[in-house]
Amino acid sequence: MIIQPGDNGKKEASAHRKGARPRKGTLGGSNRMLSAREVAAILSVPERTVREKWRDWELPAYRIGKHLRWKEREVHAWIDRHAA
Repeated sequence: MIIQPGDNGKKEASAHRKGARPRKGTLGGSNRMLSAREVAAILSVPERTVREKWRDWELPAYRIGKHLRWKEREVHAWIDRHAA
């Protein structure tokens, strides 16, 4: 915890401050892990294409057990970088 001058060591949660609004959603996009089927739906390509081309496309993927997964925010960032 960082103590600022004049706060006497008291901390106050930002969501509980008077007039503070609670955060909605995740900052910076979702960290939800997507399957190849979900990525294919976002990209409007067949699931097989995602499984075969993700390395060529340099689309970051994660192996969870024997399954490939993609972070939703990384898929959308990849789309933004490769938009025509």
